[in-house]
Amino acid sequence: MGRSFDAVIIGGGIMGAWIALELAQRGAGEILLLEKSSPGAGSSGKSGAILRQHYSHPTSICMARHSLDRYARFEEEFGIDIGFHRTGMVFIAGADSAADIEENVALQRQHGVDASVIGADELQELEPTGRFTEGECAAWEPEAGYVHPLRAVYGCLEVAMREGVTVRTGVAVRSIEVVQGRASAVRLDDGERVEAGHIINAAGPWARKLLEPHAGDLPLRAIRPEQAYFEPPSGSIEKRTIYGDMVTGLYWKPEAAGWTRVGCLSFDADPEVDPDHYDEGVDGRFIQRCRARLSERLPHYRRSASWGGCGALYTVTPDARAIIGPVAGIAGLTLVSGFSGHGFKMGPAVGCGVAGMVTGTETGPLEPEFFTVDRFSRVSTQGGRYSFGILG
Repeated sequence: MGRSFDAVIIGGGIMGAWIALELAQRGAGEILLLEKSSPGAGSSGKSGAILRQHYSHPTSICMARHSLDRYARFEEEFGIDIGFHRTGMVFIAGADSAADIEENVALQRQHGVDASVIGADELQELEPTGRFTEGECAAWEPEAGYVHPLRAVYGCLEVAMREGVTVRTGVAVRSIEVVQGRASAVRLDDGERVEAGHIINAAGPWARKLLEPHAGDLPLRAIRPEQAYFEPPSGSIEKRTIYGDMVTGLYWKPEAAGWTRVGCLSFDADPEVDPDHYDEGVDGRFIQRCRARLSERLPHYRRSASWGGCGALYTVTPDARAIIGPVAGIAGLTLVSGFSGHGFKMGPAVGCGVAGMVTGTETGPLEPEFFTVDRFSRVSTQGGRYSFGILG
């Protein structure tokens, strides 16, 4: 007979880690986190871990703002360096999207975000070696930044364990047991049964499979985006900030190693994959395309050295917004998945919100109705005008 816990969290990525930390700090009883491999081994470890507040819906803006603040204060609060860097971020748009940029920035400012709209001349001042054309504009967010993804995951788990959370790695969950409409236990691959007062399925790309026997075909897909790494040529001068460029379709950001990570804003063409068996490499043609398109903005990247790249994982939903909340018809079971490349940006706010749902306390900036699974059977206008699928 296995042990019994007040809460069992499935998944040791950034979501599971923040949920564990928040539950522990709210005194939610005995908490167990189960990770099938090692912390951050799924989507989180390969994330760009970009932290920005550029969204077009108040809920997303407020959650991103809450999360950015928690990351920025993490080392001071807990004494753990998670590699936080405040670099600022620029979203570049053509003239046809200028109105959306201006409207979004106005909304962000209403919610306390330090953001402004800049034109091509100001872009040129910000990045003197860049190439910008008349009519282009951008949203400039100086508060944006990033963290080191694995340091952040391990940092959250270290704090959670200080607070008494039990973390078991290399332990896969085979199934979730549901008895008379209530989730009562998880069954591990070795046959061990662990009873739980509440189960939080934060297994990312593996979440859907665990729920299939109980919740049918949920709108969650695991896809494989690629990303490339380049080393800026010696002597090149550029502002080491984060860019999202709707004109070239790319995002890029500095890495701690001195490289530049480059990927595509859209994930529409990325293939669906089995998260247990997917190609973790990168296609040479993808590297060439990224170099060519990045060089349209920053010409010195034509001479950049390639450090390869990787295939990563997203769990996506039809509207690129996560599913967070109770699973219909099953008491004691909460689903947290489908962040579509926005996980790190939302992690602390999601941890706060899920802990509030489970304990019946405040959910902070998370609005449960915004993330319910039943929205896919309703006509919704909450999604915003556009979404940047930036790995994070």
